[in-house]
Amino acid sequence: MTVGPLILFSTETGEAWLLDPADRLAARLARDGESEPIHIEESDTTFAIGWQGCYRIEGPAFIYADNDSGRVTTILAYPTDQLAQIG
Repeated sequence: MTVGPLILFSTETGEAWLLDPADRLAARLARDGESEPIHIEESDTTFAIGWQGCYRIEGPAFIYADNDSGRVTTILAYPTDQLAQIG
């Protein structure tokens, strides 16, 4: 299995995310400057990320759907132009 590029970004408001643009998977790493738990398993040859949800970009909107709660959140202050160019 080949892993494509992952995106790591943060904002001035203390949000941080890890994104897999190929599969539109997302994991929030920090909220309001406080770190959030994320599950990562690794061995000598592989690693696995406990993706918490999925995302999509619609114009200026970053839309995140949480796997556990089913909650969908729309965020308008993220660098969606740059994120859309990468993935």
